[in-house]
Amino acid sequence: MRAKAHSRLIALGSAVLLALAACGSAEQSPGAGGQSSTAAAPAKRTVQTPKGPVEVPGDPKKIVAIDFQIPYILLDLKANLAGAIDLTAAKDGEPFTQLTIIGTDTGELNFDKIAELDPDLILAADYQEPEYEKLKDRYPTVLIPAAGDQPGWKPQVKAVAEAIGKASAVDELEKKYQGRVTEIKDKHKDKIAAGKWATLGTYDGSGWYLYDKVGGPSTALADLGIAFDEATTKVADGNVAQYSIEQLNQLNGATVLLFDDLGPPVTAPGAGDKLKANPLFTSITAVKAGKVYDGEFNILDYGDALRVLDQIESVLGKI
Repeated sequence: MRAKAHSRLIALGSAVLLALAACGSAEQSPGAGGQSSTAAAPAKRTVQTPKGPVEVPGDPKKIVAIDFQIPYILLDLKANLAGAIDLTAAKDGEPFTQLTIIGTDTGELNFDKIAELDPDLILAADYQEPEYEKLKDRYPTVLIPAAGDQPGWKPQVKAVAEAIGKASAVDELEKKYQGRVTEIKDKHKDKIAAGKWATLGTYDGSGWYLYDKVGGPSTALADLGIAFDEATTKVADGNVAQYSIEQLNQLNGATVLLFDDLGPPVTAPGAGDKLKANPLFTSITAVKAGKVYDGEFNILDYGDALRVLDQIESVLGKI
């Protein structure tokens, strides 16, 4: 799963938040008989990045992503991803077994492997300036901002899509997402209005983390109109708060708890069960009421978002 991306963000903290815009991406154009046909992609496009304009292929065929999150976004957009760091050990790591591995699971790059692959486009996170400096003169390299003019994960997806010429694909995915949000809101409006939710998890069972108002599933919860508990509202946006076992009583204001499992290697085997067995956890109001629901709730892309909406609807059907 997207576990490594999550832990990487925690370690890095807040990155510089800059917007990325693209120009000249291939869009749908009217064809014969008024029907739409896909226009041929231009040979080159120019995208505006945190480092200024960068000329990129109009239709990149061999993309390398060097961070922890962007590879998942590229896969979700069905882009031509050719190389990524080693994410094969993650819960959803199977697609990465089909790629050229150009770095370790800790993010250390193998520049020789990148050279062998000879990509026509490299995408990097905006915290990776040292790597960017080593790559930019040899390959078209775009720094992707972690955030932008919207909360949560959507700006990064939009920036990736613009860099690879798939902005129109994101428009379609957003329509599908909003349609699903409307469907769930209409079906469960009374339950949505009735509670306050929080999303927590643990890495090893000896402490716990709490998502802020925009991380994990929080943007989906907010889009549905679900209110957050007081503890969640106190976490600074763009952060995942870390707490000790003794601080679990902060969650007593929540009527529903989503228990996040990031999977290996970030969430240790048995970590969730260890935390749930602690008397300080079992004494929480929502736990005593039987309103704790396990799932994989972190969102990086539209595929994640639709999956999480399905999980939230399942929870709404049980409460």
